[in-house]
Amino acid sequence: MHRLRATAIATAAVAAIAAVAAPIGSSTASTSSAGRECAKGFTSAVEQYRQTTFDKDADGFNALLAPDVSIIFADGSTLLGKEESAAWIEGFFADPEWTQTLDVVRTTREGCRSGFVLFDSEYTPSPADEPKPLAIGVTFIRSAGEWLVLHNQDSNGPVTH
Repeated sequence: MHRLRATAIATAAVAAIAAVAAPIGSSTASTSSAGRECAKGFTSAVEQYRQTTFDKDADGFNALLAPDVSIIFADGSTLLGKEESAAWIEGFFADPEWTQTLDVVRTTREGCRSGFVLFDSEYTPSPADEPKPLAIGVTFIRSAGEWLVLHNQDSNGPVTH
């Protein structure tokens, strides 16, 4: 009788653990899937930032800007908010002379909330000009399922580490 009772308790304990573990496993699988989707979306947003810059696609670039975006240039001048930043981008991208490289040095992401990319860049105002090395840090946030640029910081470069 004692042995039968111990077996019943052990069976009940295993069943209870299994019942609790199943949702945890499902949740972990779901979280991993969501994490992969966030990482994929972030990588896509970084590539969109790069490609819209190379293509001088102001509409595409401005679609990446968060409403409260801030942009700080290497000389300290700033743009605050999407409206001001988008207007500047439209004028800047309309100039056919300049070129810019954006080599990814580092990316990091904090779950599905925020991400950061560091670019080593060379901005050339016109074919006759010497390239200007820049270190560009861009902070993205995830809002309503989209990765948006919250802050863009240009500094004199190149990136050193």
